[in-house]
Amino acid sequence: MHRNRLAQSLLLLVSLVVVIYLLISLYLPSSRWLIFGIDKRTGRVRLVEQRVTFLPPYQFYRLKFEKREGFAQRDGLIRINSKEGVPVTVTYRLRFGVSGDRIADARRVVDEGWNAWIRARVSEAVSAVTSQIPVEDLLSPNSQFNSQRAPLRETVARHLARSGLRVTAFEIVRFDVDHEELLRVKRAELRRDARSAPTRVAIFALDSADWELLSELASDGRIPNIKALTQGGTIASSQTIQPTVSSMLWTTAATGLPPDRHGVLDFIDWSRHTPVDSYSRRAPAIWDIADAFGRQALVTNWWTAWPPAARSSIFFDEPVVLVPNAIYPADLASRAESVAVPGQTVGYDQVHRFMNILPSEWDRATSGRNPIDPINVFRDVLAKTWSDHRVAINVYNDQRQQGRDPLLIMVSYEGTDAVNHLFAPFHPPYRDGISQEDYRRFWPTVANYYAEVDRLIGEWINVLPRDTTVMIVSANGFRWGRDRPREMPKGGSALSDHRNPGVFIAYGPHISPSRGTHSISIYDLAPTVLTLLGLPQSIDMPGRTATWALRDLQPITSVRVVSYSEFVGDRPIATSAHVEAQQYQRALQAIGHLNDPMRKLTPVPEDQQQPAKEATPLPPEKWGTYAYYNNLGVELRGKGQLKDAIDAFQRAIEFNPNRPTPYLNLAMALFDRQQYTDAEEAFMEAVAKGLPNAENYFVDFAALYRQRDLTSRAIALLEKGKEVFPQSYAIAANLGSALLAANRYSEGVPELERALGLQPSSTSVLNNLGIFYAKKGDYARALDYWNRSLSIEPHQPQIRQAVEAARTRL
Repeated sequence: MHRNRLAQSLLLLVSLVVVIYLLISLYLPSSRWLIFGIDKRTGRVRLVEQRVTFLPPYQFYRLKFEKREGFAQRDGLIRINSKEGVPVTVTYRLRFGVSGDRIADARRVVDEGWNAWIRARVSEAVSAVTSQIPVEDLLSPNSQFNSQRAPLRETVARHLARSGLRVTAFEIVRFDVDHEELLRVKRAELRRDARSAPTRVAIFALDSADWELLSELASDGRIPNIKALTQGGTIASSQTIQPTVSSMLWTTAATGLPPDRHGVLDFIDWSRHTPVDSYSRRAPAIWDIADAFGRQALVTNWWTAWPPAARSSIFFDEPVVLVPNAIYPADLASRAESVAVPGQTVGYDQVHRFMNILPSEWDRATSGRNPIDPINVFRDVLAKTWSDHRVAINVYNDQRQQGRDPLLIMVSYEGTDAVNHLFAPFHPPYRDGISQEDYRRFWPTVANYYAEVDRLIGEWINVLPRDTTVMIVSANGFRWGRDRPREMPKGGSALSDHRNPGVFIAYGPHISPSRGTHSISIYDLAPTVLTLLGLPQSIDMPGRTATWALRDLQPITSVRVVSYSEFVGDRPIATSAHVEAQQYQRALQAIGHLNDPMRKLTPVPEDQQQPAKEATPLPPEKWGTYAYYNNLGVELRGKGQLKDAIDAFQRAIEFNPNRPTPYLNLAMALFDRQQYTDAEEAFMEAVAKGLPNAENYFVDFAALYRQRDLTSRAIALLEKGKEVFPQSYAIAANLGSALLAANRYSEGVPELERALGLQPSSTSVLNNLGIFYAKKGDYARALDYWNRSLSIEPHQPQIRQAVEAARTRL
């Protein structure tokens, strides 16, 4: 009995093993996979095609590949060497079939495994070609090698045909070079070029400095050091790019690359929802390049320089807000702390040197702790300017005393831009319509601050060696003269106050003095600095060395670099020193670089004193009554007493019917009460009366409509805005988005395409168009728009997921 049960169990077990063996040996045909087996003894190939195929594992080495157009497709990696011996990793895509009924060297396939075997075969074929190609030609997408890949494909096809494979397609997906080895080769090439001896360069960035203002201040004797540099050196107009976003422009200047290549497009890195920093930048800057070739740099307060990746150089601070512990190397922290100037230590006597404020006005501003009060903003600007300068020049002197000599000094005095935005309305001469009270307080601020920056540059000139090339640059200009702004930003965007061109001044022993009229692009700065440092310009930099400005130097042409990204790309250091995000955003909102979201329905108070230039001036007592009722309405609305606020604004209109301000305030109060029709009538009346920044208010009111699910009202309002501002990108983009949200595709898509024509780099418009076409099933067009968006801003994980999903639908 027991023996029978044991025999039955063994028989059942053997049967189960046989069934499992048969199951793993049987393969079904598949439309997605190409499956075949190689006989381990004879090399004969058995292909799974139209019926179930038996491939027992003891006899066959079995392979399974993704099928494309009836052939097997496989991606792989190989390691080859360039002509110079630089190791390069090649990512390839191979599509193939079996040319006969067997694989010639089947034993090697079985012994080595498919991956090792095919890697060796492809590597042999590719190396036969690439071993004669310089590494720069391998890396350059525009080289003859990369533009004519047919010989490489033919070589691979011939080589694999000897092993029994028929190659139908072979593509190189990517070349990845060994960074350290390529850097070693380039260093050796530079040592062989006698012209590569570096000179010293000091670059001082004066954000938004403009020739019109500098000429005025130079004539008045306020900026003697800058004037001396212009008279003894060469000057040019610096041609900028749009939009004039400081972080984008200064990163462009530092990398020499277009924004879609370096990746910095805004003040915020939206992929991480943090202020932009060096992690946002996808390409090395000139300080990284200099450091990699043994030229130490000292960089202070430059956009996307912190946290640093250049391990042998010195870095301090971030833009916008003082970050006193942002210092590298860390052993310089105590020295930086000893000379930095915290904002709270800047007192009335120091600020009073720059503006005509009374002690009571100072006390009121500083005790109120309003971060956007212009007095408080200027105090922080002053503290940051002094801190950045004192730390940078102190560290530089210390390095010189210790026998180290930074060859690249880059210091950004960005406070010039903040001062422009805040105090340009009050710069002399006085203009009608400007608040006389604010003019009394702030009229000397611009000239005094620029004079202070000039004094600081003078200190640098006194300590820098005489063989230093000194540059003063601005990435854009600013509207001055009669065209200068008439009011502070007050939380709204003021980038439109920037203009083209900026400033370029160069002075030094390698600079050819010139009084002629020259122009230099923002893309030309990096190649020119690299030439002064004895380094070559990379092929992917669109600019050119400003040879007209140089006396005895020529660009390095003996050493070819396709892209410095190929071998200069260390990760930034890990650090806890970062600008605080909310403080950063408040500071940018205060000077008009970011819209303040709380501004959208903020009422506008009036000065008790009437602006001098009014279309229909009022008697002083009538203006005072008007201002009283307008400001009363502002106060009542803040308390939630909307009906009384509306009454007050209507009384203000009765006293001054030609002023846009009370109509705007009335529209806001009516909107709060959901009296939307009356609110729109009051708003359009404000626009008709000449409301400043009306374009932004159209967008703001429409956004609030959409938040309340009143899309049709948002569309109607934006249509009116389009009539008033037909060239407004913001109105077009918001109108197109609202129309799509309302399923009005035939109108929304053309409007978004019109917005794209007004601002081709808008990722939001590109993404919206991609979403529309994906919903319609047109995945090819959706991919086109999404890929364009990703080329501008790669850090969009949701769009990348959409791209992958769309590709599977093609």
